[in-house]
Amino acid sequence: MPIVFAESDNFAAGLARWITPPPKAAAPADGADAAPPAPTALEKECQALEEKGDVKALASKLREGVAKRLADAPAAEVQNAYAVLFELLVHWQLLAPEAEGLADELAARPSEQSELRCTLLLALYAKVQQHGALELRFVLLLGLIKFCTAAGQLGKILGAMDERVERVERWVAEWELSDAQQKELWGLVFDAHADDSRILYECALKYFALHGKGDLQAHAPLRERIMKGVLTTLRSPDLFRCDELSQLSVVQQLEADAKLAPLHRLLHIMARETYAEYLAFTAEATAAAFMKDHQLPFEACATKMRLLTLVSLGHANKELTYASIATALQVAPEEVETWVMQAIGSGLLTAKMDQVRQVVVVSMCAERDFGQHQWQRLHGNLVEWRDSIRSLLQVLQTARPAS
Repeated sequence: MPIVFAESDNFAAGLARWITPPPKAAAPADGADAAPPAPTALEKECQALEEKGDVKALASKLREGVAKRLADAPAAEVQNAYAVLFELLVHWQLLAPEAEGLADELAARPSEQSELRCTLLLALYAKVQQHGALELRFVLLLGLIKFCTAAGQLGKILGAMDERVERVERWVAEWELSDAQQKELWGLVFDAHADDSRILYECALKYFALHGKGDLQAHAPLRERIMKGVLTTLRSPDLFRCDELSQLSVVQQLEADAKLAPLHRLLHIMARETYAEYLAFTAEATAAAFMKDHQLPFEACATKMRLLTLVSLGHANKELTYASIATALQVAPEEVETWVMQAIGSGLLTAKMDQVRQVVVVSMCAERDFGQHQWQRLHGNLVEWRDSIRSLLQVLQTARPAS
């Protein structure tokens, strides 16, 4: 049921009457119209404050009363009440000073009426932007992300999964966020996607790149996030670009950290080395203990390393014998085709298997480590492609009949 105002009412008095409704009067015996209810104590108090021009105290009184009714009034009425309150704050030029406190109140209990609270927070966020209080939108956005993460409604502020990183990038660019603001925003979005390795990885690249060499020891949350980001990347059966993380300066500082040096070493192996180096690493007692303590299963990591080793073999030679693959992956020759098919299915290889000749012909490999060598190879491929096009054009011009 919406809030209804009589013609003589002002909005503040009408909102006060909704907060503390007057008792229903008995209908007159003679059928005449019932007399209008007498103003409630809260109405009188609000009217007095408005007459004095004390809109700050009036706003505080109404805000407190609306918040109390949030728990027991129908959701539609609560939304209407807050809409009226927001408009009154705009009219009294109090939206900016009151918005952050309002947001904190609404976000305080994400497990209670989360759908309604989220709707109200989004309405407040929109109202702040609509009325030009741009200095507040970043603070409210952070609060919304925290609330929606706790309430399991992150899609309402960040949208669909495949759009979230792009949306945050758009905020960063359009709002011209400072480095400190970017760190805070990406850190929150990173934390919000603990169960989605792909988005967590993309956020990790953005967030970690904002930090320098001295930040690892100075900021405990950063250290924990780096551990989580690297461990998630190593565990995931779908994330193979470990080099992107390993090249970041703040991640490279793990090498000098007594407790996290094995993590750095394993990331480096996943980024650039082969299954043989992985086996040598896991044979060390310190490394084996680290993997056990941090829930890095040997077999899962071994599977990933075999696939990455196959990629390295494909870059080194476009025609691979079954025997060379079996030796590098340390598997039986009859298992080679299974591993090649798995690499193809993971998007790491484009290849054909010649069972008669017992060779794998590789036409495309994913990049494991994109550095100077890869740029040179890309340059060489482009030059080769250019020369092929030129040759084709010359053939066509030669074959063109004379006019």
